[in-house]
Order: sequence, then C-alpha cells, then structure tokens
Amino acid sequence: MVSINQLYLIFSDKRIFPRRRIDPYIKAISVKAYTLGLSLAQVREFLKEKGYNVSREAIRKWFLKAGEIISNNKIKKRAREIKFKEIIALHVSKGRGIGECLTFLEKVKEACINNLTIYTDKGPWYIWPMKFLKLKH
Repeated sequence: MVSINQLYLIFSDKRIFPRRRIDPYIKAISVKAYTLGLSLAQVREFLKEKGYNVSREAIRKWFLKAGEIISNNKIKKRAREIKFKEIIALHVSKGRGIGECLTFLEKVKEACINNLTIYTDKGPWYIWPMKFLKLKH
C-alpha cells in the first residue's frame, strides 16, 4: 500500500508534473482516497467541498500517472554466487514464463565456468529450461 507521503513525493516532482495548478498534497490525498474505494465522482465532490474545482478526468489522470510510476511491471531476476554473494547474471523481463527463464538461465550458464548448481524458488517455469540446458537444480 502506498502512503500519502510517497504520493506527495511523486506529485512534487516537477519533471513528472510540471504544472502546479493544484497543490501536490491535494493530488496525493485524492489519489489515496480513490485507491481506498471512493469513486471519481465522490473524490471530486470531496475536493469541491474543500474549495478545489477538479474534474473527474484530472483525478483519473493523476491516478494513472502515479500508478505508472509506482508499479514496476518488469520483473528482475538475478543470479547470485552464494558464498560471496556476488551477482553473476541479471535479466529483466515482463513475465515469468519458460522463455524468459530460458534466456536468464543461458546468461547464468555463460557467466559460470565450473559446474554449477542452481537454487530457485521452486517455480514450475524452471523445470523444463533446467532439463533442456542440463543444469543441476
């Protein structure tokens, strides 16, 4: 769950929101209220009572922009050497399928010289690529 302070920091960034017609704190409160279950119309009415004339579309755009910044749709995978905790390979993908896993494991295999044993989170997407690349799991 995102706090109002985190939202305030996002809305205060002039690179993301260059215009300042509405105070960033008000934007943060309205997005937080919307995420807690109020409708856009209810949030608009609340802001109107406080003296801010804001459209539902503006609130929706704030919500989408904040969500775009907060949510990180890319899944980061990294291989780490256990004893020294050194990162061996890193792969960023949008999914967790067999194809992404195969690409990642190929990078790990290229980076390692010795026989390697790979420890995973037991995800089913590792089974086939591990067998295909003949890696010890």
